[in-house]
Amino acid sequence: MRFIFKTSYEQDIRPAKHGGHVFWYSALMVLMLLAPWIVSEYWLAQVTFILIYAVVGLGLMLLSGFTGQFSLGHAAFLGVGAYTQAALTGAGVPFPLALAASAGISALVGVIVGLPALRLKGIYLGIATLAFGFIVEEVFARWESVTGGNAGKHVKDPSLFGWTVESGEPFYYLCPVITVLATLAILNLLRSPTGRAFVAIRDSEISAQSMGIHRRASRPCRSRSRRRWRAWAARSMPTS
Repeated sequence: MRFIFKTSYEQDIRPAKHGGHVFWYSALMVLMLLAPWIVSEYWLAQVTFILIYAVVGLGLMLLSGFTGQFSLGHAAFLGVGAYTQAALTGAGVPFPLALAASAGISALVGVIVGLPALRLKGIYLGIATLAFGFIVEEVFARWESVTGGNAGKHVKDPSLFGWTVESGEPFYYLCPVITVLATLAILNLLRSPTGRAFVAIRDSEISAQSMGIHRRASRPCRSRSRRRWRAWAARSMPTS
């Protein structure tokens, strides 16, 4: 275990805490860039799914790891973002706008679910999110005109500034970009006053409130943040 003596605030909020972080993350990025020439097409597809689920995991990490909340409806909000983007892309909306809209709608759904759950915590919050997950799953299965039902919905290849991102290597390279951007965004959030309020509420709600942190105002914000990560990940999810 390495102990770091921090002497400034800039050192405390620095993304890379020491040179080891810079070396290993740089090595990982180089390995990801070389993956299409190293692994087969099958394993490249598996790495693509790992990157997609990594973004989903960021949302769950924010909720459970840094705010101490319990949720079993994670996949429901992933589906909301995925089908929102699929519907907008099918309607001819450009990929960047569809991506932003899917994140916004997923966050809006999070607010709608989060406001009634303000008084819930622990296992009771988990039960509420589990019920929401079952409701969304049933809606997706029955609303065939929009979602395609259990057969799924075909989505055309995304287009960025005139460049069509086809399946395979081009789509694989899109996933690390989104994963890195989402990771940097959540790191920036956790270093902000809002992120520190999340951690304070997790450690002790009473102590956080005594320091002026509004618990009920922070909880919907936590819900919106984690659902944005899921929406971004949902856009990268291949849909058949």
